[in-house]
Amino acid sequence: MNLYYLGPQGTFSYLAAKQYCGGQPQINLVAKTQLYEVMTALLDDPTSRAIVPIENAIEGTINIVADTLVEQPFTVIDEVLLDISFGLYGNPNQALDEIQKVYSIGPAISQTQKFIHQHHLTYDYTTSTIAALDYIDDTTGAIIPLGSGEVYGYIPLATNIEDYAHNQTRFLVLQHADFTKQDSGDTCLLVITPKQDQPGLLASVLNTFALFHVNLSWIESRPLKTQLGMYRFFVQADCPNQQDLDKIITILKTLDFEIQSLGRFN
Repeated sequence: MNLYYLGPQGTFSYLAAKQYCGGQPQINLVAKTQLYEVMTALLDDPTSRAIVPIENAIEGTINIVADTLVEQPFTVIDEVLLDISFGLYGNPNQALDEIQKVYSIGPAISQTQKFIHQHHLTYDYTTSTIAALDYIDDTTGAIIPLGSGEVYGYIPLATNIEDYAHNQTRFLVLQHADFTKQDSGDTCLLVITPKQDQPGLLASVLNTFALFHVNLSWIESRPLKTQLGMYRFFVQADCPNQQDLDKIITILKTLDFEIQSLGRFN
């Protein structure tokens, strides 16, 4: 079975994929160059899986993943929590005070701003963290996942340079909806507001889950892209009781919300 991820080898997506696989030899890791390509690979290879980041503790929701999850026939079958630590990598025998500029992806640059400004570094962006290694020279370094640069022959000139400790990224494992059936565990739902806007719509959603003492571990709003002020809400409900979940969905539907299940996982 293939497991698609945002490559190349050494990215946070790669590390999450390795964590998910747990050394299972029957899973073949396949790198893609864009998140959209990672997800849509399931359209041509529906019996395989894809792993994509959905939420970072610092940066919030990854919008392209949330939107594509709605637009395509995918189902969430699992999640992976990955600790996020960055290192500044350079050539062997290179010193930190020789570095004048760094490269990385936008979120990595954003999450290491304190270090960058402390050392008066300029910066620019790449398509992936590992692609930043291509720019390393006598005065240029790469900000990449800690522990990933060594396999390419580079060394960390500084470690744990992230602005905030205990940062994590949550990854979703996806499969084509036609090949997936999960009937227990946490539930990801899409809640679409009624066409007629009215006060208290979000409160109605939250109060319905609260009525059954169901915790929401994730809630995110995204525009419907049809007109201003129309939204869909992503919610992740910690609700192992199927009867309670069915009642919640029934109540929300009577309030004219449209409900779509995005998957269940343990």
